[in-house]
Amino acid sequence: MLDFQQLQQQFDGFGDYQQRERALLKTKLDLAEAALATCAADWARYRDTLPHLKLSALIPTMLGDPSETCIAPPRPDVVTVVATDGSQIYPDRHREPSCYLLNISRIAFHYGTHEAPLIESVPQFRYRTSELQDHFDDLVERASTDVVSALRDGLELEHLRQVAEAAGTPGRPLVAMGDGTLIRWMLRSLHSRELEERLIAQYVETLEAFRQQHIPVCSFISLPGNTEVINLLKAVRREHESDRLAPDATLDGLLDRWLFERILPLGHRSAVFESASHVQMDYTPENRICYVYIHVPIGERQSEIARVELPRWVADDDALLGLVHAVVLSECEKGRGYPLILSEAHERAVIRSREKEAFYEMVRLRMEGAGLPLPESRKAQSKRRPFV
Repeated sequence: MLDFQQLQQQFDGFGDYQQRERALLKTKLDLAEAALATCAADWARYRDTLPHLKLSALIPTMLGDPSETCIAPPRPDVVTVVATDGSQIYPDRHREPSCYLLNISRIAFHYGTHEAPLIESVPQFRYRTSELQDHFDDLVERASTDVVSALRDGLELEHLRQVAEAAGTPGRPLVAMGDGTLIRWMLRSLHSRELEERLIAQYVETLEAFRQQHIPVCSFISLPGNTEVINLLKAVRREHESDRLAPDATLDGLLDRWLFERILPLGHRSAVFESASHVQMDYTPENRICYVYIHVPIGERQSEIARVELPRWVADDDALLGLVHAVVLSECEKGRGYPLILSEAHERAVIRSREKEAFYEMVRLRMEGAGLPLPESRKAQSKRRPFV
């Protein structure tokens, strides 16, 4: 229980501190905007020379003038948009037997036609040890939360490919959209280089299938916390050559989206950048992930900067890049700042607490029906039946 009387005292000085931070942020953004102009004036030289500095911070590859802003082309009157999202029930060490559930939504909207949308979810109950061994050979012994998350991400992309293939109509534009990143940063948490390479290879194989079928795929990240473009501008300013800089003389603490909030008109996108993530080294060149920032509307007077990721082959195709931009913007307008189709995908994928309990009840009944005991820790029991 929260003691609001004690908490109230801790708010003393909060407003003054935030005012000082806002003033410092404005100063830093002025520096960042000036650095962006410097970089834009000779961007090809910076593109070629900055990688040789071998800085520890991730610096993206510029595919053009970094200060460029582009308006969205009109969205096609007839277009299909597909999306997936995933949720899971992780293995619970307080419950036996060990098992887990993956739930993947599959959504297809057909705009400009009278075709019914596809709205469904596909649950996958997994409990066999052999399933992991078949999938990972001897690299995984048990289904940890990290392993289950990795499996979910791979399934989301594979189902996205399947629903795009099934919903597509020859000659009709189609965009496949996911939520979150296409860069598999999270695999580093597995602490197994061999397993990471295996999972990335499977993921890139699915990305390649999109390319072979010429289906533009992208992902949407709301309120991104990335700093790669800021890292680029810090290198342009040569901040790495100074041991100590005053807080108002460095770009430390800035996010990319704060800069693009300043320079992008509503509805416009930024220039294209290719991520410098080390994970990308295991992607094929055509499928390495690039990104743009898009200024999307939330309501009449609100907006935000979103990051949209897409493979290099899509980013290099002006028509496909324009299609993705137009569809993302249209979906955000319908969904008040977040793509409508991704909202629907989330609603169909999410597993709520009551559904989780119903799942475990199904497990219990099947175990009892087989005449088997169902061990459960005292902690799990106390959470369901508190004493007070």
